[in-house]
Amino acid sequence: MSKKSFTKIATGWLALVALALGPAPALGQLGPDGSPITTSNYTVDLTRGVVISTSRVIGLSGAATSLAQGVEGGLQNPAAVAYRGPQWPDWYDYWLALGSTFPFQSGDFYNSGRVNGDTGALSNATFFLIPGAYFQMWNLGIGLTIDSQFIRLKGVVNPATMEQETLRLRFTTFHIQAGYGFLDGQLILGGGLRILRQRAFQSNRIVSDGDVYTTLGLGAEVGLMVRPHHKRWSLGASLFPTISTGVGTKGNVAPDEDGNIVVGDFFLPRSTKIPTTGSVGFSYQFGPRPSNPPWVSAGALAADEFDRLDRRKQAAKEAEQEEIAAVRARGGPDVHLCVKAVRQKYARKYARIKQTRKETRKLAWDMLRKQYRWGWPRRYYLLTADLWFNGRVDNAVGVESLLFQTVQRSGEKITVSPRLGFETEVVPTRMKIRAGTYLEPTRFAQSTLRVHGTLGVDISLFKWNVFGLFPDDYRWQFTTALDVTRKYTSVSFGIGGWY
Repeated sequence: MSKKSFTKIATGWLALVALALGPAPALGQLGPDGSPITTSNYTVDLTRGVVISTSRVIGLSGAATSLAQGVEGGLQNPAAVAYRGPQWPDWYDYWLALGSTFPFQSGDFYNSGRVNGDTGALSNATFFLIPGAYFQMWNLGIGLTIDSQFIRLKGVVNPATMEQETLRLRFTTFHIQAGYGFLDGQLILGGGLRILRQRAFQSNRIVSDGDVYTTLGLGAEVGLMVRPHHKRWSLGASLFPTISTGVGTKGNVAPDEDGNIVVGDFFLPRSTKIPTTGSVGFSYQFGPRPSNPPWVSAGALAADEFDRLDRRKQAAKEAEQEEIAAVRARGGPDVHLCVKAVRQKYARKYARIKQTRKETRKLAWDMLRKQYRWGWPRRYYLLTADLWFNGRVDNAVGVESLLFQTVQRSGEKITVSPRLGFETEVVPTRMKIRAGTYLEPTRFAQSTLRVHGTLGVDISLFKWNVFGLFPDDYRWQFTTALDVTRKYTSVSFGIGGWY
């Protein structure tokens, strides 16, 4: 083969490889800030500067990385799934949570500077819902938390009916987590999978007959906590790598000839992205209430008594075998009846031992439960501090830019948010309060950072076992929190167990 022929063939193969591996034909480019969005070739930066979580976390200004507990802590630190507190002294535990946040005054929810218009019109169009559930076995924990953001915009023309309907957007992140407590729970490691779903549909109802566009993204998350037993301090860290939609897409509106996804006058984005996010945290507890108490199971507390009962049972089994052997050695026509009588006698002994074991476990359970609820001092003063960061996002705009269809680039710089929180129980067994402050950096060049003030309260309500699903002493609480800053005020609320 001549050198010229070889060069020609090689050039052809390189062209084919470049065609196969290279990017798809480019869509139109995103214009400068202030220009209309006329392409789907952009990303929505889903970074939230404001703290959106359960009421306790909001009341602490989001400074919960080092003390994350249960479902409410999972969004701050995945290690929370394996935290075992002393309030449940059985080998298993479960957590249920339902939190919601409503920005009832949101002149500038995303701290964008309102360059795209009066974003106060969106204050009644955004809602956050965070349900979740955890299940724990000894030092192992698994759980699911759903972080949902609902947005609606009225008056968008439906291309199928040519009538004005409400465009509804859903940004939902599923956190599937697992963790384990090492060194008797003093070192907790957790991690999991995140699934980000972007969904858009048009309907005057909150339910959809069909999605305009749906796309998914996958990501990971890891976290750790260090909580030395009986020490007043604890440490925590978490990392949420970048997650972007685009793994799968579908919908009833197909891209046009230029690759754009258009609904009415709306150019929907090809993807949404949550940049790499991380935090480090520290907390310190003052006051007489024990801090970082180890988890003790009822079985561990009653271990000595269980050993004694096991020895009694073993001795009874040996005595039973000896009596049966003696009866059979003696013989006689009624030997079977005599053996049966011996077995019935010892069956009653085994039943008494079993019942004693059950009562012993229940007594140990009650002792640990009462010690935590009533035996320990209730007064404490908890200080927490966190430092959060959010990474960059290329070729991105904010959520408001999507809604106003006007370019305002977002996420061009790394942002950092320091947070401080305080918590105490002002009325023992009845009321807790918390307060905090945090700096909200801006993701936009046309705006500046904001200083937030937060306030939260837990109020003990009543005992109710919910038809036997919970322990008889289970006490419910109502919790709420307020977050206030320039051109933004939100209230959150939730229900849960009082401890």
